[in-house]
Amino acid sequence: MHGKITRYTATTGSGVIMNASKKIFELKKDSWHDGRNRPAVGMYVEFRTNEGGVLVTDARASKYQDFPPDALIREIDFWKSNTDEELKNKESELRAKEVQKIFAQTNYLKLDDIAINRSVQDCIKEYFALELRSIEFLKEVDIPSISPLVNFSICKRFLSKALDHLIFSDRKLNIDMFAEYHSRLMALEYSHNFFSKNEVNPERVFEEVFLEFQFNYKGAVRAANGLKERIMQLQNKIRISSHELKVLRNRLDAKRGDENELKEKIARVRTNADKAHEESQTLTKALENLETMCKNFAAKNLKIFEAVFRKTVNMLRDKTEEALNVTATQLDNQIWEFGMKSVSIRNVFFKHDINEPYCMMTFLGQTIKKLDKNKITAANELAMYKYYTHHQAKYVKKYLILTNQPKVEVNIKIEIMSMSKNNNVVIAKKDSQFFVAVNKEKFEGIYIDPTNLDRAALQRVLADTKESKYNKEPNIVLITKEQIASMKE
Repeated sequence: MHGKITRYTATTGSGVIMNASKKIFELKKDSWHDGRNRPAVGMYVEFRTNEGGVLVTDARASKYQDFPPDALIREIDFWKSNTDEELKNKESELRAKEVQKIFAQTNYLKLDDIAINRSVQDCIKEYFALELRSIEFLKEVDIPSISPLVNFSICKRFLSKALDHLIFSDRKLNIDMFAEYHSRLMALEYSHNFFSKNEVNPERVFEEVFLEFQFNYKGAVRAANGLKERIMQLQNKIRISSHELKVLRNRLDAKRGDENELKEKIARVRTNADKAHEESQTLTKALENLETMCKNFAAKNLKIFEAVFRKTVNMLRDKTEEALNVTATQLDNQIWEFGMKSVSIRNVFFKHDINEPYCMMTFLGQTIKKLDKNKITAANELAMYKYYTHHQAKYVKKYLILTNQPKVEVNIKIEIMSMSKNNNVVIAKKDSQFFVAVNKEKFEGIYIDPTNLDRAALQRVLADTKESKYNKEPNIVLITKEQIASMKE
């Protein structure tokens, strides 16, 4: 039967479908059998239920998702039917009526051109309606403001790991808080897999979604078939007349029958044969013209259709990949924001000498650091390594903290990493470690805890910084006693 998904949770793989009578049916992901589309709220579906009539046993997206004003099938038709096959038959009947109307109004003997009823672009947009709708959100996203984008294909498992660990660690959080991006990510991945694993035949789609809605073309094809039948009738009449003339002449030559009567019959049959021959020649020329027009119409538009179709497929493949990266970035940003505010993450995660923000990249980095870069041979590991090292070199900003107090260390690094998920910190617990650090790399900011330094030691640290190789003009922040006193333990 036909219905509409009114609720669906990707994380649990469950939802509900409502039919025309407002009856609710339970949908499980195991019952979804559509390799092109993923279940989503608002989607029109075709489904079957078990004997009890409550649990959905088989469901897939309906081919009818939009009902624009000029469409042959309306939404009410969808709800009044049980299957897409019924709708397809109804649509075929309505198309046949449109073709008949055009057929009755057109003089095909004088036709010199076949007009298009629905453009190539509109047909392709309708065919890829769901995929186009899935990337519409990109128009509303300020991509530069959230760049650099996460590479979803490389980071997928680390994104999931960061999310799972966050929800497991902090009982105040649940997967529904991340549902918008998480669900969209799964839907986009479904589309991306379809484009990656399937080679859609544009000629088949051309037949199904373009030619089927070209009523002028269908009328011309119908007229051509009618001409063929009429020409066959005329040719058959000519053959019969030829045989009849032969018989009449034989009778006339043998003087069997009235001579005048036989001559009149011969003249009458010859006249009818000549008319049939003349009409046959006229119709044959018209048929040739009509068949040429139909052939040229199909060939010309197939060429255009294939070009636009392949361009659209490539665009959708690229845009879907971009949408995956954008959504993965949005989800990662959300994970980072919740993670940096989480007391559980603060008390557990950041107490283990982790000096990178709580986000996907930190989990990726933990895996990269376990690899022997001199022995990396697998393509996926090499891609991960290059991606991580490029990100670290181009986007990461580092801050240096000098303190031997755990409370100060955790509070300051969380403050720094809460400003940006690309902010990393380096912890120096001793003067010697601090000296090595400032002479090793450039820091965006340097935080110094002076409470365990005497005046001379503090002056020496400041002097060493200004004389260092990379931090001659440092942005130094001295942490006050009042700040330390207000910090969380």
